[in-house]
Parts: sequence; structure tokens; C-alpha cells
Amino acid sequence: MNDIKLGQGLGDITFGIRPNELKEKLGDPSEYEISEDDGLAILHYDELNLSFGFSKEYGDKLLSITSSDEDAQIEEVTLIGNSIQEVLDKLEVLGINNIDIEDISSDEFPDQQLLTAFDYSLNLWFDEDELAEMQWGPFWDNEKDEPVWPL
Repeated sequence: MNDIKLGQGLGDITFGIRPNELKEKLGDPSEYEISEDDGLAILHYDELNLSFGFSKEYGDKLLSITSSDEDAQIEEVTLIGNSIQEVLDKLEVLGINNIDIEDISSDEFPDQQLLTAFDYSLNLWFDEDELAEMQWGPFWDNEKDEPVWPL
């Protein structure tokens, strides 16, 4: 379960499914929480290094996937564990550009960067210049301000 499909999901898990459909595929999560930041219901699967966010605002549908799995790949390209420059080079080869880089360092995380590819609904978190976590969601219809659910 490491085939990231930008705008679509992960492997045979597609954006827009509901929590019960995910549980049918993966079983019960290791942990369940409600995010205070955005109200997402998050199902964590620690053994898979994956988390799935479901949005009440959009009908309790899968809106985000987060992975820290070193084997996760976008079009057979592995990113976790690479430096910012290595990731930028690999994203360029994949045709992923228009990337924003933000320093989000804090006392708790003194050297943290966030790379965002808005056109691909992709966020990449770096700790000490090493990609630690990826998060992606469905593509977004900016005119309607809503997700474009995969078919």
C-alpha cells in the first residue's frame, strides 16, 4: 500500500469514500481523533504509517491521506527521507511545479519546512532538511471552492 495517486488516493483507496468503507479495506484503526484545527475525523493506522482525514463539511468523505512510509511512491518515485533539493528535483521530473516553501519552525520543531504544491493538493513536511511526512487530497475546484471527487 504505497502507490500514491495524486488527486485520486492511495492504491485502491479513493478520495470520497466514507470511514466504514475504509475500515472494510483496512480493518479498525490504531487510533481515532478529531482534529481541533480543521474538524477532520482522523483514522490512524500506525502499522502502515498512514492517517486518513474525513471531513464533516463534505459529507464525512475522505479528504486527506498522510503518510510517513519510506516506501510510499508517486509514479514509482520515492520521496520520504530525501532532502528538500532532492525532492524538488524529483518533483520537477514528475512535472510537479508551482511549489511554495514555508519555514514553519517552532520551539518544538526548530528546523521544519513545509513544501506545498497547490495544483496537486500536496503538502510535504521536512524536519532538518529530510522529508518526514507527505499529505495529499483530491484536486480542488477553486471556482466552486470544493473538492473534485475521483470517479
